[in-house]
Amino acid sequence: MKHDAEWEIRVPMADFSWKQIAETVMKLYTETTDGSTIEDKETSLVWCYKDSDPDFGLCQAKELLDHLESVLANEPVSVKSGQHNASL
Repeated sequence: MKHDAEWEIRVPMADFSWKQIAETVMKLYTETTDGSTIEDKETSLVWCYKDSDPDFGLCQAKELLDHLESVLANEPVSVKSGQHNASL
């Protein structure tokens, strides 16, 4: 193999097209939940509500999880909840 030869990728690239769908939904919840934010990570999205009203934030997180599971049912992603966040 030549040292100046171009590299060839042989592993299929991951499909993150689901992020656009999820981010649109998350933005709706961010707009209606003061103190919430969206963290866009390399392979995931996280909706954080630690700075929001605790009861309202938790209620919104549960609703968001249901909403995301519904719209992403056919996508290669899983929806998870953590302490003060919902993530994909």
